[in-house]
Amino acid sequence: MTTNTERVVRFFDHWHAARIDDMVAMFAPDGRFHFSATTKPPAVGHDEIRKFLTDYSDLSVTKRLRINAIAQAGPDVFYEAVEDFDLANGRRVITPYAGVVRVENGRFTDWRDYFDRATIDGQVAGEYGLPHYALELLERPED
Repeated sequence: MTTNTERVVRFFDHWHAARIDDMVAMFAPDGRFHFSATTKPPAVGHDEIRKFLTDYSDLSVTKRLRINAIAQAGPDVFYEAVEDFDLANGRRVITPYAGVVRVENGRFTDWRDYFDRATIDGQVAGEYGLPHYALELLERPED
């Protein structure tokens, strides 16, 4: 039997392999993907989620996302991770972030990511990197 935590890990495995359709299939038909939960509205339903994931995946040529900690409480899976990817222009983008995924009947119904959006946007634009005090968050060993 697959646990909800294993489902979330599998989602990130699909991310590394750019298997967008496999990722979308993990969501309920009316599921919500709330990337950058405090700065933009969620993608709702398979078509919007596919478009978001495709657009976001196309930004990077190399994906090194890693999970540092993951736990389940009821239907929710909580994770702490490091988003780490290279842009086509060779610029590296890296930042710590966390998320919560609600899983019901084996499908994601609500995915919420939390991170400092300005940190990622600044790195994408080549304006600045991560502040020194945040660097230790990137070096946490996987649990």
